[in-house]
Amino acid sequence: MQGEQFRVQELNPFLEWHLHTTAASLEIASKEAKRIARMIRRKTRVLSENGIVLNEVDPLESDK
Repeated sequence: MQGEQFRVQELNPFLEWHLHTTAASLEIASKEAKRIARMIRRKTRVLSENGIVLNEVDPLESDK
């Protein structure tokens, strides 16, 4: 995962986190997480390369 250190995951209907995309910067990953959450109406999150959750997006909260 060289150069793509941040992972964006979605919470699928089975309540399992699923990798959606990766990004080289936290800013880009956070924007993607927000965009994806609004588009698919599910929670998303951004993880560091070490698996630490850096950001979570709830689609109901992001509409406000």
